[in-house]
Amino acid sequence: MKPETQGVHIDKVYILHVDDDPDVRLLMAGSLQELGYVVLTAGTVAEALQLAKEMHFNLFILDVRLPDGTGIELCQQLRKLQPDVPIAYYSAYADDAAQRDALSICGDAYLKKPISMAEWEQTIAGLLNRKEEN
Repeated sequence: MKPETQGVHIDKVYILHVDDDPDVRLLMAGSLQELGYVVLTAGTVAEALQLAKEMHFNLFILDVRLPDGTGIELCQQLRKLQPDVPIAYYSAYADDAAQRDALSICGDAYLKKPISMAEWEQTIAGLLNRKEEN
């Protein structure tokens, strides 16, 4: 039986989660896997780009602050590689203006840490539904 998330039928949805904190990556990957997603992780812009060149993803989740660049810069590069894939940012450091600025440059959603799994589940379902409608 395949899991369903708020109307989204999940059939091997691949998510790339990029965060420089290994504990956050582990926690997020485990939580998303429990929801039925296949999750790969990266700790840097370079690692994320390498993975995006090697395989197709259904969603990118990007921390804004990374050791070798920003999530916004990474978003722009991922858009060139996989233009139709939704991208969600998350950060503990952004105010409303920073969120608007980031989304005006690149990206589809912006969530502030800490984020509950219910919020992630709703955001992911919305982004995947929006992609299917286009």
